[in-house]
Amino acid sequence: MAIRGKEVRPLIDADMHECLAIMAEHKDMQINELAASLLEKAIAGEWHQVRVLIRRSERLGKRWRAVDGGP
Repeated sequence: MAIRGKEVRPLIDADMHECLAIMAEHKDMQINELAASLLEKAIAGEWHQVRVLIRRSERLGKRWRAVDGGP
């Protein structure tokens, strides 16, 4: 099964790769499928934290150029 979406090729620690392989086997998944799922969960959690900070700071008058679409 191909992973959907954009390609990312992170390098991870050998011990973490071994953990990932064991978890994938336990869940009857391919390593890349599990890695993508875990990475997406981590990104979603971090993105939530960033959005909360952006909203709070905007209420205090701070504008974010990246949110507005410009550098």
